[in-house]
Amino acid sequence: MKLISIVFSFKNEEKSLRELVNRTVKIFTETNNYNYELIFVNDNSADNSEKILISLQENYPITIINMSRTFGGAPCFMAGFKQAKGDAIVYMDSDLQDPPEAIPELYNKALE
Repeated sequence: MKLISIVFSFKNEEKSLRELVNRTVKIFTETNNYNYELIFVNDNSADNSEKILISLQENYPITIINMSRTFGGAPCFMAGFKQAKGDAIVYMDSDLQDPPEAIPELYNKALE
C-alpha cells in the first residue's frame, strides 16, 4: 500500500486544526487505499496550535516540526518535504482554504 505524506504549514491556526485533521483522516479511513502521515510545520505560532496537535498525536500519525522563528511558507513546506517518507507528498495550508477532500483527486492526477 502506498504512503502519502500530507504536509501542512501553520501559524496560529488553533481554530481550524481539529477540523482539518478530522477531515483529512476521514478521507483515508473511508477509502482505505493508502497509508498516510500528517506532517505539520509550525511557523512560530503564539497560540495553542501545537498543544492541539500534540493531543491529536495520541490517535493519529502526526509529526510536528517547530521552526525556530517565523520563516514563512516556502521554508516551512521545504522542512516538511524533507521529513516526509511518502511515495507522494501533498502540500496544503492549514486554514482550510483548500479542502482536504481534494487530496485523492490531486494524487490521482499526479499518477496520470
